Amino acid sequence: MKVFFTGSPRSLELYKKEHIAIYSAIEESGFKNMSDLVIKADPKTFYDRSHAEVVEHYKNTVENLKHADVVVVEASLHSMSMGYLVEKALGMGKPVVVFHLDGLTPFFFSGINDEKLQVISYNYSTIKQVVTDSLEFATTIQDVRFNFFIPPEISNYLDIVSKVKKIPRSVYIRSLIQEDMATEEMKKLVSQNS
Repeated sequence: MKVFFTGSPRSLELYKKEHIAIYSAIEESGFKNMSDLVIKADPKTFYDRSHAEVVEHYKNTVENLKHADVVVVEASLHSMSMGYLVEKALGMGKPVVVFHLDGLTPFFFSGINDEKLQVISYNYSTIKQVVTDSLEFATTIQDVRFNFFIPPEISNYLDIVSKVKKIPRSVYIRSLIQEDMATEEMKKLVSQNS
């Protein structure tokens, strides 16, 4: 299974050994890291990229999010970019694990109520166990891929809704199904047929 592990390059100045330990623990847990930028970026030169390089980095990052089975973020250092990536990954229905060192709780992430998000505290001595446990849990909450055919008018409608609400089509469809599942009529139907 593929893990996209990311963190702010600025945090490498303070927490490089933790990043490397998490990166290694992901591999040791039987997962494949999709990028090594999180451990190899030079914090002094990373932000001196040209506009074209920044655009290319953004495209690569979004592609990694799309193809990841699980997204892992080290968030001991506050970063708007990491917040954006977490929100984007959750919007794609990806399980997300946000790690932070003990005592450096990312305040805003702690307020997100999403069953696919784990916000986990660690210290250097607990990294291996914490990574293994959180990735095992993340694999149990992955979405099941489901493809189906729809007529063009429904496809056009979903495109409009997606654009207006700024959410993926699948997120909109999933929310409609979840609303239907929450009705008393459907709860009775499910309990009668389970």
